[in-house]
Formats: sequence, structure tokens, C-alpha cells
Amino acid sequence: MKILTKDSLEKLEKIKLFVLDIDGTFSLSGKLFPGSIEFANTVFKANKKFVFLTNNSNKSIDDYLLEFKNAGLSINAEQIFTAGIETAEYLLEKFGPKKIYLVGNKAIKQVFENIGHKVVDSEEPDIVVVTFDTTLNYEKLAKACSYVSKGKLFVLTNPDLNCPSKDGPIPDTGAIASIITKASGKEPDIIFGKPDPLILEMIMQKNNVKKEETCVIGDRLYTDILLGKRAGVLTILVLTGEAKESDIKNIKPDIIAQEIGEISKYI
Repeated sequence: MKILTKDSLEKLEKIKLFVLDIDGTFSLSGKLFPGSIEFANTVFKANKKFVFLTNNSNKSIDDYLLEFKNAGLSINAEQIFTAGIETAEYLLEKFGPKKIYLVGNKAIKQVFENIGHKVVDSEEPDIVVVTFDTTLNYEKLAKACSYVSKGKLFVLTNPDLNCPSKDGPIPDTGAIASIITKASGKEPDIIFGKPDPLILEMIMQKNNVKKEETCVIGDRLYTDILLGKRAGVLTILVLTGEAKESDIKNIKPDIIAQEIGEISKYI
């Protein structure tokens, strides 16, 4: 493990809440990394907490609970935060129940409806929301472009350009939204999820911890590590996902670990 900033190990010992990315950090395509269970057990034995914060918006909390259970990890719903769910809650709080045209999978559409919005297809929407969508087709893109061009609020659940998979990177929300931006000439009005510190501040408040008691662990510099930097918390980059050590330039983590299990001995 490499220490890039002074006093990082001392700060690590004081951490009470670890905020973890999922894909590329804790698991890949549903399969846990070798050190993931060791990390989870160490945090539990140290009487500390960990939660997951993912920009992946194509799965529900129940989907994640089942995925982790099948992989051998038992957690509860309060340990999972997704950019999709937090976006739906934020829009409800800020604008009230709205008609949403949603570029996304069935699971995230259900999330928006459960939270109080109306997901529409042919009806004129109030807001266009773009998420990670494995059912993406030309019709969805055309409708989204049309509504955005008419001035409808254009919202992204997260800015990620790609999502890691066992077969390599695949297009994520940011890449999908870039097509709409190019075609309509309109930039997104709101980009939620990492690296916006609002989502991390909500998590810290729900877990009753301070900045100096919080650590973000992730595999991406421009989302995970930048999130931690903007929020003023300790950051650890793991090299099991997108970022490589040679990529570190302007956005610098406090600590670099080869994989998440390597962190266990310092908790």
C-alpha cells in the first residue's frame, strides 16, 4: 500500500465509516474480489461501518442485496446507496412529483415510481432523466433528444462514461447522454451521483459521522476520488478497476492499494 499524503495512516485508524464503490472496487460483474470478504469482516470486527455508493443506476437495492448474498456477503438495505435512487429522491424534494421520461432499465423506472414520480413514455414529460441503460435503442434516444430540445430539464444520474465488466469497459450514463447532447446541442442541467459531494454528505448525515471519520474507497479518479476530495474526506484508490497508478496526475488519492483486502491490516 502506498501512502501519498502525510498522516494518512493516522487518519485511516480514526475512520468510522467506509464508503465503497462496487464495480471495480469490491466486485466485478457480481463476483467479489478475493480481499472483499476479508475487508468486510475486518470492518465488522473493528466495530466500524461500511456502505456502498454506486453510480450504477440499472439495479434496485433488492437486486444488489441478492447479488451480494449469492456472492457470500450478507448486508442490509441501509448499506446501499445508488445514484439512481438518490436522484429520484432529490428531484422529488426539489420539484415535487413530476412526469419523467426515463432512459433506463425497468428496475430504475420502478424506483422512480415508488418514490412518487410518474414515468411516462408517449405523454409529454416535465423532466428527462438519463441513466445506465442496457435496453437502449434509437427510439429512446430520439424521444429524449426531442424533449431536451424543447427545453425539458435534462438530468443525468451520474457522469460515468463507461462501466467495468468482465469483458472490458461498456458505455455508461455519460456516454449515452453525450449522444443526446451532440444531437440536441443541450448540456445536462443537473448531473447527480459521484463526484457531487451532496450525495456523500447525505450518507454521512444518515450515519451520523463527521468528515474526519469518513473514507471513500474506489477505483475511479474522476468520480470516487474526486468525490472524496470535494467532500474533504480521506480517499483510497484501489487498482482493481479503471484507474492505474500512471493515471494519477491532478486528482491524487491519499492512499493507493492494490486491492481492497490490502487495507484490512491498517483498519
